[in-house]
Amino acid sequence: MLKLKRILSGFLFILILSLAVTVQAAEFDVNSKSAVLMDAETGQVLFNKNGDLELPPASITKIMTALLAMEAIDSGDVSLDDQVTVSDLAESMGGSQIWLEAGEKISLKELLKAMMIPSANDAAVAVAEYIGGTEHNFIRMMNHKAKELGMNHTSFVNATGLPVAHGDHHTSALDIAIMAKELVKHNQILDFTSKRLDYIRKKSYPIYTTNNLLGHFPGADGLKTGWTEKAGYCLAGTAARGDLRLIAVVMGTESADARVEETAKLLNYGFRAFNKALLINSAIEVDKVPVQKGKELEVAVETAESFSAMIERGTKDMVEQEVEISEDLEAPVKKGTKVGKLIFKKEGSVLGEVGLVTSNDVEKAGFFTLIWRWIVDIVMGFFKK
Repeated sequence: MLKLKRILSGFLFILILSLAVTVQAAEFDVNSKSAVLMDAETGQVLFNKNGDLELPPASITKIMTALLAMEAIDSGDVSLDDQVTVSDLAESMGGSQIWLEAGEKISLKELLKAMMIPSANDAAVAVAEYIGGTEHNFIRMMNHKAKELGMNHTSFVNATGLPVAHGDHHTSALDIAIMAKELVKHNQILDFTSKRLDYIRKKSYPIYTTNNLLGHFPGADGLKTGWTEKAGYCLAGTAARGDLRLIAVVMGTESADARVEETAKLLNYGFRAFNKALLINSAIEVDKVPVQKGKELEVAVETAESFSAMIERGTKDMVEQEVEISEDLEAPVKKGTKVGKLIFKKEGSVLGEVGLVTSNDVEKAGFFTLIWRWIVDIVMGFFKK
């Protein structure tokens, strides 16, 4: 009996060990059509599941609407306190709304709150018309900005994300993360999107958030939900811990609860599995490059700035460096001349790069020095034959 117990104990130990190895080997995943996790500071992608898949984004579209509005505010073209006159078109919007009436005057600040917190479509159109003159012109601005940001899988046909009978309104999880990264640079937006409840119209009209990530995940303070029958349940969420902010995007989940759970899963994975590591300081010499016609035949090159990246905990020693020199130098050379870049890679993926510059001046060699080198080259060439 004792021998049998030992055999069973051994079998259970092997089984438990086997299960543990299987769990550790299993890749992290989320239950959605596509998903992306991004470091908001650098844009480094930490997780990518079908990130370039083109899908309808529903009201997540309003991230771009808000971004263009905030840029117009920053440039001084408009102000949060501006009073916007509501048009017939804005009044006619269906879906989520704050029941704007044509001719009503309401501040741009309140329209942005209504657009981002309860996802009001009438407010989004009012914002678009105020910034762009017409919604049609604003849509051109949206697509231009998308192209400028490198959102290569995006085409907007309205400012709301409402379904359209004509045209193809789509984007991707990666593109959403890119525009969200730009939007969270504007702290005012996070002041709006971090609230579960706010008030507009002289504090007489309550507005409630559609983003139940707030209060569900520690540090969450935005950003935008979306839903249509075709898009499913989508969420672009963001959260901060210390000086680290992450952006998580899920598209095509099955329910409002699922989009929150999958977004929280992504954010939790990012904060737990990764840390920001300093990979190199500024002014670190990494190579020497030749200088034609210089007093010195070569010059040291160094990093122009420091570089940090998000990496999985305990894997810093797996990061590789690759020097790429793109400029041929001819004296005179000034200190700080850019000559190439230092690329950081991990398991074949590029983490980022830092510029390489000359670490000192190199003066042009004198006439007799150049003649002497020419003679030496001829002689050495003769003996090599």
